[in-house]
Amino acid sequence: MSSLPPSFTSLYRLFLRTSSASVLHQRLATRNLRHLWRPVFADAAHAMKRLQSSQITPSEREDLGNWLRNWEKRMDHTLSLLYVSATSRGLPHQLTRNLSQLIHAERERLTFRQYPVWNARLAPNAREYQIPESSLKALNKDEKARQARHLEERAMDALAFAIDMAEGRDKLCLGRVVVKGKPRQNN
Repeated sequence: MSSLPPSFTSLYRLFLRTSSASVLHQRLATRNLRHLWRPVFADAAHAMKRLQSSQITPSEREDLGNWLRNWEKRMDHTLSLLYVSATSRGLPHQLTRNLSQLIHAERERLTFRQYPVWNARLAPNAREYQIPESSLKALNKDEKARQARHLEERAMDALAFAIDMAEGRDKLCLGRVVVKGKPRQNN
């Protein structure tokens, strides 16, 4: 299988430079934006590799070609947004800054989540590994944690819906949130 076309790699390099300039070359913000758009480019690269394959049917080839043409138009509009963000401090700049902060906050939220840890020095039947009896205080704490998770999920779903509407209206791509190797699915 051959490598990716030069137009794709050129577009990716242009995107990397533009995304860095759109957040004033701040390292953390640049990294966050790159993580946001990397899955989009990975999907396009996968589609290009499939298109170069000789084992796909003509209808699949036509569908992939249409998808890639649509993707290129969306990326052109996205690059225009990033360019305007880099040259002015208006709404596009606030959008890219907020997207970067959103990725940072989601990563921080999931990184500092407290999970139980195995301690090899303790016996397998140690008290720390036993399920505690349910007290009213513990049940209330679990209920509050469940409600907080539910609120977080609803807020992220509403934000994802707003992003989908903006992407559809303006024919651009605002990236895809991938945390811990799994893309966030819209419900």
